[in-house]
Amino acid sequence: MHRFLDVGCGKGFLTFPAASVVGEKGMVYAVDVSEEYLEIVKSRAAALGLGNVKVLKTAGEDLEGVPNHVIDRAAYLFSLHHIGDIRKSLETLRSKLVDDGLVYILDPIGSRLLGHGTSPSHVLSILEETGYKVTGFTKGLLFWKALAKPV
Repeated sequence: MHRFLDVGCGKGFLTFPAASVVGEKGMVYAVDVSEEYLEIVKSRAAALGLGNVKVLKTAGEDLEGVPNHVIDRAAYLFSLHHIGDIRKSLETLRSKLVDDGLVYILDPIGSRLLGHGTSPSHVLSILEETGYKVTGFTKGLLFWKALAKPV
């Protein structure tokens, strides 16, 4: 069984493809603080007949309602820069991941988009300080991405 966590799911851009990948026996936890976005995700999941999407209103720092040590894969898709305490979010996420879990981050480079984004080097440092090993990293013109696993 596969369990996927979409941190800062927004309107479900990643949630719904992930629901297809994990299959009927898997689970996607779609978390956000926006009630408006979560209602959109709930409605769309119902319309698509998806019973494997669990919508939770919780901050990325807290991840309330997400069970510990069950998440196989997690992603921050253009959402990390909206989280107030990135360190706390990554620490909390670590407790949700299985031992061989992975976290994927795709975020704008803050210095290149008028501050709307994150500093890749800062986040990479936080990842290492909070018990992750970065296994992949790419920095483009406007965006950066990283793949990390708990150690």
